[in-house]
Amino acid sequence: MLRTIEEKKPLIHHLTNTVTINDCANMTLALGGSPVMADDLLEVEEMVALADAVVLNTGTLNPAMREAQLLAGKTANRLGKPIILDPVGAGATTLRTDFMKELMQQIQFTVIKGNASEIKTLLGQATTTKGVDVAEGESLDFHAVRAFAAESNQVIVVTGPVDFVTDGQHELHLDVGTKRLGQVTGTGCMTASLIATLLGAGYARFEAAALGTFLMGKAGEQADEKKGIGDFRTGLFNAVSLMTEETLREVHFNEA
Repeated sequence: MLRTIEEKKPLIHHLTNTVTINDCANMTLALGGSPVMADDLLEVEEMVALADAVVLNTGTLNPAMREAQLLAGKTANRLGKPIILDPVGAGATTLRTDFMKELMQQIQFTVIKGNASEIKTLLGQATTTKGVDVAEGESLDFHAVRAFAAESNQVIVVTGPVDFVTDGQHELHLDVGTKRLGQVTGTGCMTASLIATLLGAGYARFEAAALGTFLMGKAGEQADEKKGIGDFRTGLFNAVSLMTEETLREVHFNEA
């Protein structure tokens, strides 16, 4: 699997937020992919055509980015390119919630990855948020998530203390990771990059979603050696770049 990624070196086109853009680029490189972050409307369609997968991240929205993301998503759908949505901050403001509705109405996503607050917003459920972070104690109706995944024909990843991945027919609960992942900005954004890299390398959508989510959690465990936050962040990149096939085999795919 990892050899396939290195050989193909999939090009992953990110239209992502300005807070974590560099980390997303480096995490893509760490797994063996090739990142590009082109959001100018004059080249978005051409870049999507060149890419093997597309990431839309709504962390830092502005009118130009919203227009570029809609164009990129529609182009990816037309060309049959896998596309992942990271609905950062969904539910925090009217602007974000309305834009999520617009994205969902106009674009068919391959994978949607978010925390419980963000996914509940996409399901139209009441939620509480802390800006772009999940509210403490946020509960989730897993039956509703399964139904949403099946009806929309999209893989849904809900990140949290135990990550949940489902396409409506298959599901996984991934009890992997460390609380320190929540102390570093952008680990969710980087997870989307890992999933996109696996999609771009040709892996099936459920497998890519589960393995990409697992990779971030496992990297967090391997990096968590009671070091400072700066060393922990660096350790994440080291762990992903040194990840082995044997470690990935810890993920067992079973039907729901």
